[in-house]
Amino acid sequence: MIDAADLMTLQAYSLHRHEHRQRLIAHRRQRTLALGPHLRLQFEDELTVRHHIQEVLWVDRSADDEEAVREEITTYAHLVPNGAQWKATLMIELPDAAEREQLMPLLNEAVWAIYVELRGQARVVASVNDDLPCRHLDRPSGVHFLRFQLDPLFRAALARGGEATIGCTHPRYHWRRVIPRATLASLMRELVLPGRPAPEPSTAHSALLCQPG
Repeated sequence: MIDAADLMTLQAYSLHRHEHRQRLIAHRRQRTLALGPHLRLQFEDELTVRHHIQEVLWVDRSADDEEAVREEITTYAHLVPNGAQWKATLMIELPDAAEREQLMPLLNEAVWAIYVELRGQARVVASVNDDLPCRHLDRPSGVHFLRFQLDPLFRAALARGGEATIGCTHPRYHWRRVIPRATLASLMRELVLPGRPAPEPSTAHSALLCQPG
Protein backbone atom coordinates (compact mmCIF):
# COMPACT_ATOMS: atom_id res chain seq x y z
CA MET A 1 0.00 0.00 0.00
CA ILE A 2 1.27 3.47 -0.84
CA ASP A 3 1.32 6.23 1.76
CA ALA A 4 2.77 9.72 1.92
CA ALA A 5 6.00 8.46 3.49
CA ASP A 6 6.75 6.51 0.29
CA LEU A 7 6.78 9.66 -1.84
CA MET A 8 9.62 12.06 -2.51
CA THR A 9 9.46 15.77 -1.85
CA LEU A 10 9.02 18.04 -4.85
CA GLN A 11 12.65 19.16 -4.65
CA ALA A 12 14.02 15.62 -4.38
CA TYR A 13 11.87 14.32 -7.22
CA SER A 14 12.82 17.23 -9.45
CA LEU A 15 16.50 16.36 -9.03
CA HIS A 16 16.01 12.71 -10.03
CA ARG A 17 12.97 12.93 -12.31
CA HIS A 18 14.77 12.31 -15.63
CA GLU A 19 16.54 9.22 -14.28
CA HIS A 20 13.29 7.84 -12.84
CA ARG A 21 11.39 8.43 -16.08
CA GLN A 22 13.96 6.56 -18.18
CA ARG A 23 13.88 3.55 -15.88
CA LEU A 24 10.10 3.56 -15.68
CA ILE A 25 9.79 3.62 -19.47
CA ALA A 26 11.64 0.29 -19.65
CA HIS A 27 9.61 -1.11 -16.76
CA ARG A 28 6.30 -0.08 -18.32
CA ARG A 29 7.30 -1.38 -21.75
CA GLN A 30 7.85 -4.83 -20.29
CA ARG A 31 4.40 -4.74 -18.66
CA THR A 32 2.44 -3.41 -21.65
CA LEU A 33 0.53 -5.64 -24.08
CA ALA A 34 -1.34 -4.85 -27.26
CA LEU A 35 -4.52 -6.87 -27.75
CA GLY A 36 -5.49 -6.49 -31.37
CA PRO A 37 -5.10 -3.17 -33.20
CA HIS A 38 -7.00 -0.91 -30.80
CA LEU A 39 -6.63 -2.15 -27.20
CA ARG A 40 -3.50 -1.76 -25.09
CA LEU A 41 -3.15 -2.96 -21.52
CA GLN A 42 -0.61 -1.52 -19.14
CA PHE A 43 -0.27 -3.76 -16.08
CA GLU A 44 0.21 -1.76 -12.92
CA ASP A 45 2.19 -2.39 -9.77
CA GLU A 46 3.20 -0.29 -6.80
CA LEU A 47 6.13 1.14 -8.72
CA THR A 48 4.08 2.36 -11.70
CA VAL A 49 1.36 3.80 -9.47
CA ARG A 50 3.85 5.52 -7.19
CA HIS A 51 5.57 7.06 -10.20
CA HIS A 52 2.25 8.23 -11.62
CA ILE A 53 1.37 9.93 -8.34
CA GLN A 54 4.80 11.58 -8.22
CA GLU A 55 4.34 12.85 -11.78
CA VAL A 56 0.90 14.33 -11.06
CA LEU A 57 2.22 16.05 -7.95
CA TRP A 58 5.28 17.31 -9.83
CA VAL A 59 3.19 18.76 -12.68
CA ASP A 60 0.84 20.43 -10.19
CA ARG A 61 3.78 21.49 -8.00
CA SER A 62 1.87 20.09 -5.03
CA ALA A 63 4.13 17.32 -3.72
CA ASP A 64 4.62 19.24 -0.45
CA ASP A 65 0.89 19.86 0.04
CA GLU A 66 -0.30 17.15 2.45
CA GLU A 67 -3.94 17.40 1.39
CA ALA A 68 -3.03 17.15 -2.31
CA VAL A 69 -0.82 14.15 -1.62
CA ARG A 70 -3.62 12.35 0.25
CA GLU A 71 -6.05 13.13 -2.56
CA GLU A 72 -3.78 11.70 -5.27
CA ILE A 73 -3.03 8.58 -3.25
CA THR A 74 -6.76 8.03 -2.74
CA THR A 75 -7.41 8.56 -6.45
CA TYR A 76 -4.84 6.03 -7.68
CA ALA A 77 -4.43 3.54 -4.82
CA HIS A 78 -7.04 1.24 -6.38
CA LEU A 79 -4.54 0.41 -9.15
CA VAL A 80 -2.12 -1.37 -6.82
CA PRO A 81 -2.66 -5.17 -6.86
CA ASN A 82 -2.98 -6.98 -3.53
CA GLY A 83 -0.98 -10.16 -4.22
CA ALA A 84 -3.92 -12.18 -5.57
CA GLN A 85 -4.69 -10.18 -8.68
CA TRP A 86 -3.36 -8.40 -11.72
CA LYS A 87 -4.53 -4.87 -12.39
CA ALA A 88 -4.22 -3.02 -15.66
CA THR A 89 -5.05 0.31 -17.20
CA LEU A 90 -6.64 -0.37 -20.59
CA MET A 91 -6.41 2.26 -23.31
CA ILE A 92 -8.54 2.29 -26.46
CA GLU A 93 -6.39 3.62 -29.28
CA LEU A 94 -8.32 5.27 -32.10
CA PRO A 95 -6.32 8.23 -33.42
CA ASP A 96 -8.62 8.86 -36.38
CA ALA A 97 -11.70 10.91 -35.40
CA ALA A 98 -14.10 9.21 -37.83
CA GLU A 99 -12.91 5.76 -36.77
CA ARG A 100 -13.22 6.79 -33.13
CA GLU A 101 -16.84 7.82 -33.57
CA GLN A 102 -17.65 4.55 -35.32
CA LEU A 103 -15.72 2.07 -33.18
CA MET A 104 -15.66 3.53 -29.67
CA PRO A 105 -19.05 2.04 -28.61
CA LEU A 106 -18.04 -1.39 -29.93
CA LEU A 107 -14.67 -1.33 -28.18
CA ASN A 108 -16.26 -0.23 -24.92
CA GLU A 109 -18.40 -3.37 -25.11
CA ALA A 110 -15.33 -5.48 -25.90
CA VAL A 111 -13.57 -4.34 -22.73
CA TRP A 112 -16.04 -6.42 -20.66
CA ALA A 113 -15.07 -9.56 -22.60
CA ILE A 114 -11.34 -9.59 -21.81
CA TYR A 115 -9.90 -12.58 -19.96
CA VAL A 116 -6.71 -14.36 -18.95
CA GLU A 117 -6.43 -18.12 -19.35
CA LEU A 118 -4.15 -20.94 -18.29
CA ARG A 119 -4.34 -24.56 -19.40
CA GLY A 120 -6.27 -26.63 -16.85
CA GLN A 121 -7.63 -23.60 -14.98
CA ALA A 122 -10.91 -21.75 -15.15
CA ARG A 123 -10.82 -18.70 -17.40
CA VAL A 124 -10.57 -15.43 -15.44
CA VAL A 125 -12.72 -12.66 -16.95
CA ALA A 126 -11.66 -9.14 -16.03
CA SER A 127 -13.69 -7.00 -13.67
CA VAL A 128 -13.97 -3.58 -15.31
CA ASN A 129 -13.93 -0.28 -13.40
CA ASP A 130 -15.30 -1.98 -10.29
CA ASP A 131 -12.81 -0.14 -8.07
CA LEU A 132 -13.96 3.28 -9.28
CA PRO A 133 -16.81 5.40 -7.89
CA CYS A 134 -17.94 5.96 -11.51
CA ARG A 135 -17.89 2.77 -13.56
CA HIS A 136 -18.19 4.37 -17.01
CA LEU A 137 -21.48 2.56 -17.52
CA ASP A 138 -23.31 5.58 -18.88
CA ARG A 139 -20.85 6.68 -21.57
CA PRO A 140 -18.02 5.33 -23.74
CA SER A 141 -14.54 5.98 -22.42
CA GLY A 142 -11.06 5.66 -23.88
CA VAL A 143 -9.59 4.43 -20.58
CA HIS A 144 -10.75 1.58 -18.35
CA PHE A 145 -9.35 -0.14 -15.27
CA LEU A 146 -9.23 -3.94 -15.24
CA ARG A 147 -8.82 -6.37 -12.37
CA PHE A 148 -8.05 -10.06 -12.88
CA GLN A 149 -8.76 -11.90 -9.62
CA LEU A 150 -6.54 -15.01 -9.53
CA ASP A 151 -7.45 -17.79 -7.13
CA PRO A 152 -4.79 -19.91 -5.36
CA LEU A 153 -5.01 -22.74 -7.91
CA PHE A 154 -4.47 -20.34 -10.80
CA ARG A 155 -1.52 -18.70 -9.08
CA ALA A 156 0.01 -22.09 -8.24
CA ALA A 157 -0.33 -23.19 -11.87
CA LEU A 158 1.38 -19.99 -12.98
CA ALA A 159 4.24 -20.72 -10.58
CA ARG A 160 4.68 -24.14 -12.18
CA GLY A 161 5.46 -22.43 -15.48
CA GLY A 162 2.14 -22.61 -17.29
CA GLU A 163 1.67 -20.62 -20.50
CA ALA A 164 -0.78 -17.79 -19.89
CA THR A 165 -2.86 -16.17 -22.61
CA ILE A 166 -4.93 -13.01 -22.72
CA GLY A 167 -7.85 -12.53 -25.06
CA CYS A 168 -11.20 -11.00 -25.85
CA THR A 169 -14.34 -12.99 -26.71
CA HIS A 170 -16.40 -10.15 -28.13
CA PRO A 171 -17.73 -11.42 -31.50
CA ARG A 172 -16.56 -8.28 -33.32
CA TYR A 173 -13.21 -7.99 -31.56
CA HIS A 174 -12.03 -11.56 -31.15
CA TRP A 175 -8.34 -11.58 -30.30
CA ARG A 176 -6.03 -13.84 -28.32
CA ARG A 177 -2.30 -13.82 -27.58
CA VAL A 178 0.22 -15.52 -25.35
CA ILE A 179 1.60 -13.31 -22.58
CA PRO A 180 5.35 -13.03 -23.33
CA ARG A 181 7.62 -14.73 -20.83
CA ALA A 182 9.36 -11.50 -19.81
CA THR A 183 6.01 -9.83 -19.15
CA LEU A 184 4.72 -12.85 -17.26
CA ALA A 185 7.86 -12.95 -15.10
CA SER A 186 7.30 -9.31 -14.19
CA LEU A 187 3.63 -9.94 -13.37
CA MET A 188 4.51 -12.94 -11.22
CA ARG A 189 6.64 -10.81 -8.91
CA GLU A 190 3.62 -9.22 -7.27
CA LEU A 191 1.63 -12.43 -6.70
CA VAL A 192 1.49 -14.17 -3.36
CA LEU A 193 1.84 -17.88 -4.15
CA PRO A 194 0.12 -20.56 -2.05
CA GLY A 195 2.42 -21.90 0.66
CA ARG A 196 5.04 -19.21 0.07
CA PRO A 197 5.70 -15.88 1.81
CA ALA A 198 4.72 -12.65 0.12
CA PRO A 199 7.35 -11.56 -2.42
CA GLU A 200 9.82 -8.89 -1.38
CA PRO A 201 10.26 -5.90 -3.70
CA SER A 202 13.40 -6.39 -5.76
CA THR A 203 16.37 -4.14 -5.12
CA ALA A 204 16.19 -2.89 -8.69
CA HIS A 205 12.55 -1.89 -8.32
CA SER A 206 13.08 -0.22 -4.97
CA ALA A 207 15.91 1.85 -6.36
CA LEU A 208 13.73 3.35 -9.08
CA LEU A 209 11.89 5.69 -6.78
CA CYS A 210 13.88 5.58 -3.59
CA GLN A 211 13.74 8.36 -1.03
CA PRO A 212 17.09 10.21 -1.15
CA GLY A 213 19.00 10.62 2.08
